[in-house]
Amino acid sequence: MASKETSLPSSPGLNQPSQLSSQEKDNNTIQSTNDLPNDLQKRPLESSTPGVAKVERFSHVLYQSAKSGRLLLFILAFSIGLTMFGYALDQGITSHFTVIAASAFSHHAEIGAVNTAASIIPAISKPFIGKLSDITSRPITYVIALVFYVIGFVVAATCKDIGAYIIGISFTAFGKSGLDLLGDIIVADLTPLEWRAFWSGLLSAPFIITVFINGFIADAMIPDHWRWGLGMFAIMMPVLLVPAIMTLYGVQRRADKLGAISFGEAGVARREGIKVRTSKDYINLAYRAIIDIDLAGLVLLGTGFALVLLSFNLAKTAKGRWSNASMIAMLVTGFVILGLFAAYEILLALKPVMTRRIFRNRAFICALLVNVFGQMGSATRANYFSSYVYINKNWSNYAWNTFLNTTTLVLCLFGPLGGLLYRFSHRYKSLMVFGAVLKLIGNAILMTADARSTHDTGALVVSQLLLGCGAFTVIGAKVGSQASVPHEDLSSAIAILSLWSTLASSVGYTIAASIWSEHMLEYMRQEIPTVPEKTLKTIYGSIKTLRTKYDWDDPVRQGAVRAYTRVNGTIFFVAIVLNVMPVVFSPCMPGNEDYYLGKQQNAITNKGVDGQLIEVEQRTNQGQKNGAWEKVKRLY
Repeated sequence: MASKETSLPSSPGLNQPSQLSSQEKDNNTIQSTNDLPNDLQKRPLESSTPGVAKVERFSHVLYQSAKSGRLLLFILAFSIGLTMFGYALDQGITSHFTVIAASAFSHHAEIGAVNTAASIIPAISKPFIGKLSDITSRPITYVIALVFYVIGFVVAATCKDIGAYIIGISFTAFGKSGLDLLGDIIVADLTPLEWRAFWSGLLSAPFIITVFINGFIADAMIPDHWRWGLGMFAIMMPVLLVPAIMTLYGVQRRADKLGAISFGEAGVARREGIKVRTSKDYINLAYRAIIDIDLAGLVLLGTGFALVLLSFNLAKTAKGRWSNASMIAMLVTGFVILGLFAAYEILLALKPVMTRRIFRNRAFICALLVNVFGQMGSATRANYFSSYVYINKNWSNYAWNTFLNTTTLVLCLFGPLGGLLYRFSHRYKSLMVFGAVLKLIGNAILMTADARSTHDTGALVVSQLLLGCGAFTVIGAKVGSQASVPHEDLSSAIAILSLWSTLASSVGYTIAASIWSEHMLEYMRQEIPTVPEKTLKTIYGSIKTLRTKYDWDDPVRQGAVRAYTRVNGTIFFVAIVLNVMPVVFSPCMPGNEDYYLGKQQNAITNKGVDGQLIEVEQRTNQGQKNGAWEKVKRLY
């Protein structure tokens, strides 16, 4: 039975002003509590880390200052919501523009290379962006992310070849990483465990609206006006981001007036209680950041992954394929660099990407494995799925786009719903396993008995709905991993989980691209042998030509459909195998006896977001049976 949490009584010394260090006095970063309003005199039980203590104090002020603090929280939530609305519009439509853009340059088969590059960059950049916010602040990091975002879309919208398009999308990938990461960290800073999943799920709520809006955008822009579709984001996103940036600056100003440090300020200030004011401070912090972020390790990791994965993506279209010396050199160099990365992390890195403390953290490792295999399976299935539906169904662009976003819609509905279930049950593991099983079934029903992919509309729709139930697993892994680390390690845990999960996506894209480039053209030759080779290569390189030039009943179109089902049958089978692993690792997460989702910020220190200690009364086993089935149930 779920138990109640109660705050521990304050000790007498807690209402006395804390002793300031000389550094704090020199930087004038904290005022005496005598300068605060009377209703804020009650000080929270503070962390032993000065900067974190001041963040907790500021959170305490926000939650305890009645209307003014709650109003600021509401404005912050609304502004972050606007940011995520723009992010949702982008995520729901620009990937479809990529398919059409690649076809416009007769490089549809190279979509895997585009997606691989666009996924490696976020993986490597998120730890960097997290550290950038440590050196500067959250609003400054938002501004930098926005600049990259706008430049990227301008380049992509005006590109004249596939290479320029990839460069533009790579810039936007960096910008999107900033939007995504900062939203997650702000929610994690401000919410207790019992509400963490709900508010994290609400970050995706704008997708519920944009799913239907994106259909109209697709209908208007695809296939001939995709450049305008990309360009509009370069105009729209600055408008949507300005409220969030201004609100975070306002939060910082309020914190300064109260002599505290806000969650939006530089991370070094949050951890160590110092303000960064001079150019010398920034230089010193930049040097420390290079060490803290393990910049050399990240560069080696990103370069190695990029060379290995892109060689598999590009080998099929390279002259001589794998006999091409440049492909062999790229592959060998990539593996050598990955070997150097491993050696550097073990022998030289002062602060490795994956520390021993993380390797010993069972919850984090299990959550990481669940995310890695889940993301890899999803990317494998999704890489050519939109092309598959575009050719296999004679739907309008609106219907095509809306169908593809069905999974996103379900994910965004079930995210907050799962969060509410977590809130009132105070447990996460059962729902996490349930979501993994449903997602596996959703992948399995895409297959037919003859190992081809289905083109039955009912099966496709049900699959999309079941895949959306994977939201239960995603939020479970997120909450479980965040609960397993103290507040000081929260942003690092989020960034590391995102790093490896996103790299897993790039591996999934490469798997799908390798299967596609290896078999699709050959299957087309087998299914429509009377069609000239030049025509086959044309429709292989452009789904736009295949769809617009050949009617549904045309033998060429029907032969291509059969080839598509054969190739995607192989791709979907690999996705099924990969999605077995989350079903295996989800039950290995710590049970609810260990992680009770209560009012604490994490399950390690059992302190609230305002720094107050929380007494979490665990579920008691007294009077319970000790049979095998009872032990299994207690795990959940």
